[in-house]
Amino acid sequence: MVIEKINPDKLHKPIDNLYAHIVKASGNITYRIGGQVALNRDGKNCLIDDMAGQIRYCYDQVTWALESVGLTWKDVVHIYTFTTDMDEYMKYELSIVKEYFDDDPPASTLIEVKRLVDPAWLIEVQIDAVGENY
Repeated sequence: MVIEKINPDKLHKPIDNLYAHIVKASGNITYRIGGQVALNRDGKNCLIDDMAGQIRYCYDQVTWALESVGLTWKDVVHIYTFTTDMDEYMKYELSIVKEYFDDDPPASTLIEVKRLVDPAWLIEVQIDAVGENY
């Protein structure tokens, strides 16, 4: 599998290097990991009113989902993040998310929404990844 991150000169430099403008991916299988929220294994809300905790927990859940199909964050081509409080999210984003994809981020979409399905959820993270057919 080959993933190439492209940031054309005519587009702005990605802010804080937290995303790539274009990701070219070739592989045999596309994985779409559904939105992960702050629910523990028992389906109970966790980290209520803790934006930093929910960000980290959602990213951990994505990590576990990737591992379950033999992938890593290096295989991620797009991340979609939904938050109910952009200002609060932005306080923690830079310090937390770089722990997961270092200086090689995927394409990214970040959206503030009025609410998620459960009002206790402050963030939801969904990703697309590309892997080989093992």
